[in-house]
Amino acid sequence: MATYIGWETSVSLLLAHETLAKNHLKMVHAGSEGGKDPEPYFMYKNTFALLILNASIVEGTLRSILTELVKADLNAAIDLGRQQGRTAHDAPTRVLQKFLADLEGGGSWSTLTASATLYLGAKLADGIDEGAQEGIEKLFVLRNVLAHGTTLIQPKTKMADDLKDEYPFNWQSKLHGVTMYLEKHLGRKGIFENLAHPDCPKHFIDVTKQYFTDLEAKCAPLPERVAKTIEMVKGYSFGYYNWHH
Repeated sequence: MATYIGWETSVSLLLAHETLAKNHLKMVHAGSEGGKDPEPYFMYKNTFALLILNASIVEGTLRSILTELVKADLNAAIDLGRQQGRTAHDAPTRVLQKFLADLEGGGSWSTLTASATLYLGAKLADGIDEGAQEGIEKLFVLRNVLAHGTTLIQPKTKMADDLKDEYPFNWQSKLHGVTMYLEKHLGRKGIFENLAHPDCPKHFIDVTKQYFTDLEAKCAPLPERVAKTIEMVKGYSFGYYNWHH
């Protein structure tokens, strides 16, 4: 069996998040002098990157949990086969091996959660706080837009259904849930206004803490490398140095 080395990239992404979050708070304080709101431009430049990193940390951690579970089951099946005299993969271990390769090879968040549901035999959202689950879903909608450098479009007024063939309508439909979620939790009207809210990236890391707390209980016992990442996230203070000195 081949040997290999690995690195839990979610940890590196979390350290990058820590550095950006510190800079974000610095920009908030500098832009809030005189009691005014910081200019949206200064909020976006850190917030967008923080949201992308946040989503990547969640996705990478869940992928690590699932791959470690599959590896453990695959190794157990291989050991059993050896005890029974097999010298090559049988059909079940070939399926597991292919599933593991596809899992490690990447894919969208929706594909990953579908794989988790299939493998665990229950919906991934079962046992997860509803508010945390909703927040994570909205985070990934934003990630899918921001990570590709796509222009965000927000119609100035709500478009009626009979305008569904008009260009901005697709954006209204795609971002409606995110817009309503941000308005509920950050209190401003409009997606641009809420993405410029100083607390936007902190809100999503707080959601992630709750999500990881529930995920940890659902998937216990966790692999050591994943448990360390989750421990770091749960103890993370946004905007302050946690591990850098």
